[in-house]
Amino acid sequence: MAAIHAVNLTKHYGRTKALRDLNLEVPEGQVFGFLGANGAGKTTTIRLLLGLLRPTAGTARLFGREPRRDVAIRREVGYLPGELALYPELSGRELLDHLGGFYGATPARSEALEALELSAADLRRKTREYSSGMKQKLGLVQAVQHRPRLLILDEPSRGLDPLIRRNFFELLENIHRRGATIFMSTHMLAEVEQMCQEVAIIRAGELLVTGKVADLQRQRLHRLEVALEHAVDLEPLRRAGAVVSAVDRPEQLLCTVAGPIAPVLEVLSRMPVVSLACAPPRLDEIFLEFYASPKEEGGQ
Repeated sequence: MAAIHAVNLTKHYGRTKALRDLNLEVPEGQVFGFLGANGAGKTTTIRLLLGLLRPTAGTARLFGREPRRDVAIRREVGYLPGELALYPELSGRELLDHLGGFYGATPARSEALEALELSAADLRRKTREYSSGMKQKLGLVQAVQHRPRLLILDEPSRGLDPLIRRNFFELLENIHRRGATIFMSTHMLAEVEQMCQEVAIIRAGELLVTGKVADLQRQRLHRLEVALEHAVDLEPLRRAGAVVSAVDRPEQLLCTVAGPIAPVLEVLSRMPVVSLACAPPRLDEIFLEFYASPKEEGGQ
C-alpha cells in the first residue's frame, strides 16, 4: 500500500496557482525527499496531504484514506511544520504531554529526548524561553514521540547544530528501520542524498521529476578526470559521447559524459591511462540542473 498517494492535486489562491496537477506516490516504508526552492509549493503540498487545506482539485490519500474525511488517520502521522508555533506559557514537558494526549501514548519520547539532548531541566522551562534551536528540537520530539507510521518533516534540521543534526539523522534511521515511512522536505541536499531512497523535485507548483536518487545520478552528467602517459588523439572519446577538454596539459583530461559512461570507459581502456577518477553527480548538481530556467536552458 502507498503511504502517500496524490492524484492531480491542485491548489489555487485566486489567480495564484500554488500547485498544479501533482501526481505523487510514496510506498510504505520508504524515505522520500521532497525538494524545491522557497515558494515552489512544498509546504502547500504537505498541508494538502494532511488535509489542513482544501484542494482546488484532485485528491490526497494517506494509507488509502482521505485525511479531510477520515481525520482518525492523522493519529498515525507525525508532523513537523516548517514554521513551528508553540504555546509560550507551557513548559516543554507540558507541551509534549498536551500534544501527546492526542495519540494516547508516547513510547518514543525518551529516545528522541536523548538523541536531541533535551534534558529534564530544559523541559521544565517555559517554551517562550527557548532558543530557535531548542524549539526545533521540541518540535521534532513531538513529531516522533507517538511512533507514527508516517513522519512528515518540513525542513527538519533547521536551526540544529552539526552534532545534534547527526544525532537526529541517526534517530531517523532507527525510526525507518522499525518500518515507518518518512517524507522529508528540505533544502539540505546532502542530507537527502544520505537518507532518501527516492526524491521528487518541484518548481513553481509543478512536479519536474520523481525518481530514485541513484537513477537520477545515472541519467545526469558524469565527470571523469583522466591522466595519460602522453597526449593522444581525443576524437574516439568524442565519438563515444564525451565532451573532452584538456586541464593544464594535453595529457590531463576532463571528460563530461551525459548518460551511460560504458562506451567512454571502453575507449579509455585502450589508452595509456595513468589514473582515472569518476564520480556520479551530486544531488545539488542535479537539483540545479533541473532548476535552470527555460531561458537559461536555451542559452540566451
